[in-house]
Amino acid sequence: MRARASPASAGFTLVETLVALAVTAMLATSGTMLMLQTLQGSEAVDARMASARELIATNGLMRADFSLVTKRASRAADGFSSPLGFTGAAPRGDGELIRFVRAGWSDPAGPGDRSDLQLVSYRLENGALVRTAWLRPDPVADTPSVERVMADGIADLDIRYRKAGKWEAAWPGTVDGTHPDYVEIILSFSDEDKLTLAYSVGASQ
Repeated sequence: MRARASPASAGFTLVETLVALAVTAMLATSGTMLMLQTLQGSEAVDARMASARELIATNGLMRADFSLVTKRASRAADGFSSPLGFTGAAPRGDGELIRFVRAGWSDPAGPGDRSDLQLVSYRLENGALVRTAWLRPDPVADTPSVERVMADGIADLDIRYRKAGKWEAAWPGTVDGTHPDYVEIILSFSDEDKLTLAYSVGASQ
């Protein structure tokens, strides 16, 4: 004759059920946390990749700008300052940092009488490095211009200029357009990252 199971062994006890539920809850919580961390990590990687792509594009445009610097003097768009060539300031807060005339620009609308020279200016504004390009070398108030933020989140910026092996903190513009051989720009960001950009000036001439 088969023995009848006692009530104590017929199923799970309340304690065993509670333990099983607790373990299941812990596993579910751990899985959720792991998934959230994976998503956050993926978002951080995507943000870093987007930032890297922006910096690559910025570096390419700045390298083209500086390699195509000419000795042509130009006056600022206000129409009052004297014509000067490459001008580089020592950073002192917001304001214009570098101004020069570059070659190599082509009219996207097609062939025409427009010059292939542009006036280009870089300035620091509210933690952003901003590039402005006017569509001719001697702009007036209504000359079309294009602005582009090259980098933002800048906590500090330093520039130096080299000529014949000697570094200078600033580069006063001259009528004959003498320019440095080399420009170094150091960007310190608010997240404590630092980026050094170095360019030969007028190397294509």
